[in-house]
Amino acid sequence: MRNTDAVMIKKAIIHVLDRNGDAPILTDYEQEINEDIHEFLEKHIVKSLGSEENRKGKFRGGSTIVKDSCAAIFKNKETFIEASKDIANQLFKAMKKDNNIPSADLVICLYTAKDKNYIGILKLDYKKSFIHNVEFEEDKLKTSIVPQMIGLPGMSQKLQQCAFVKEIDEEDEYDLIFLDKQVYSDDFEQLFSNVFLNCRSLIDDRDKTKIFKNVTEKWTRRNLKEDIDKAQEVREEVIASMKNCAEIDVEKFVQSVFGNDVEMQQNFIQHLEREGIQLEKIEIDKKWVEKKMKKRIMKTDTGIEIKGEYEDLEDKMKFEIVRNGDGTVNLIIKNVRSMMER
Repeated sequence: MRNTDAVMIKKAIIHVLDRNGDAPILTDYEQEINEDIHEFLEKHIVKSLGSEENRKGKFRGGSTIVKDSCAAIFKNKETFIEASKDIANQLFKAMKKDNNIPSADLVICLYTAKDKNYIGILKLDYKKSFIHNVEFEEDKLKTSIVPQMIGLPGMSQKLQQCAFVKEIDEEDEYDLIFLDKQVYSDDFEQLFSNVFLNCRSLIDDRDKTKIFKNVTEKWTRRNLKEDIDKAQEVREEVIASMKNCAEIDVEKFVQSVFGNDVEMQQNFIQHLEREGIQLEKIEIDKKWVEKKMKKRIMKTDTGIEIKGEYEDLEDKMKFEIVRNGDGTVNLIIKNVRSMMER
């Protein structure tokens, strides 16, 4: 599902979820899908499915609103309008639990990708925008800029909350992909997934690969900021493991990097466990590595930034990190024949 670059919208409907009201405004008619509307929905679907922040989910057992409504649509497309109303009502109830969740329009669509059917649930949070207003005042033409408080996210913007459901099979690993970037009040963790969708969040190889890379860098910055040599060793080991290995044995990685330094080993292991990484083997998602590790950016405490392809920065004929032995390093760019400034 994630590697989707085009979809075909078959059906769509939009409901209004104004949290200031007592109930959502539910339409009885499907949205007309012309070229502009299709492009708008397709771009949001493709962009959200490609987001690094989305997660796989599995519906919890038993009868639940979103799960049952989606199953009804897949079984009989004639139920699309009424089932979409049930989904909208369910999200509206969840929204009313937390004042931080903004009002929005909810688009539910039935679409196909690679000959398979999916249901998209897109929460389009209102964005403040501006339009011009033209009126006559005392027989003179007056044009002014006025705020528009219910503008929808443009095609270049990213959605905060959405879900994409595939035809449900209890035996499948997952049922949906969902994205939830909403900041909740402390008492209402993950209302979108837990209350509205009623699903479990799953961590797959892509998530584990990304988390391991990110938490290792986070730990390195915090614990080795005074030891640039060791920090560089940790980073180089992470890069080599991700680019050259099919999996990372976390326990062996820790032993390889920190040797007999038990205190440093334990510190690193505890940090990984707090972030959800256990001492187990992590299957590396090579597609994620190829996509995210094309370029490398180095920022120094002296205000210099170096950016380049990983291959170029690993080529000793082009770039080298020379350790000075006093806790500092020199970054050397080699064999330059020409340069320009921007």
